[in-house]
Amino acid sequence: MNKRIKIALSAVTALALAGASQALAGDHDKADAFAADLPMTEAMIDAARSFAKVDMNRDGKIDAEEYTSRRVVVAQLARFSRSVAIDGQEMVTLVLPDDVPVKLGQSERAALEAIARRDFQVRAFGADGLNASQWQESRLEAFFNADRDGDGVLRDGELASYLKAVAGELSASFPST
Repeated sequence: MNKRIKIALSAVTALALAGASQALAGDHDKADAFAADLPMTEAMIDAARSFAKVDMNRDGKIDAEEYTSRRVVVAQLARFSRSVAIDGQEMVTLVLPDDVPVKLGQSERAALEAIARRDFQVRAFGADGLNASQWQESRLEAFFNADRDGDGVLRDGELASYLKAVAGELSASFPST
């Protein structure tokens, strides 16, 4: 496992717990805000929170169907809404680049499903599902691949590449989940 991902995963637990305690105390502001950048801390919290949303059968792991379905649904929603929501310390919305097509075509969807199934198999190492840590690692990998300068914040071209990958752009220059 990549050292940056290990460090991030150890920190994500603390961040998620801090966010959960704020939410319980009523300090977690869920008002939508548009953002021009994406700090790693926001991506880490979003990765931790998304596990329960994707584990539809509540068996404590993300299976191949959940993994693949999530990948396609998120891409379709991003294209339809022209944005990607990040559930970090507060809910932020990142606007999709204009050059991403509005519609996910049938051949693009089929290719995206095939890529997601392959990615799942690689990440699961023959197991029947990903645990929360493996899921978070897969989500953060896309962030780290986009963060070309390694400063922990996606801006401008880095953010555009990340958002294109989330929206299912098959020409994005890095693998995504």
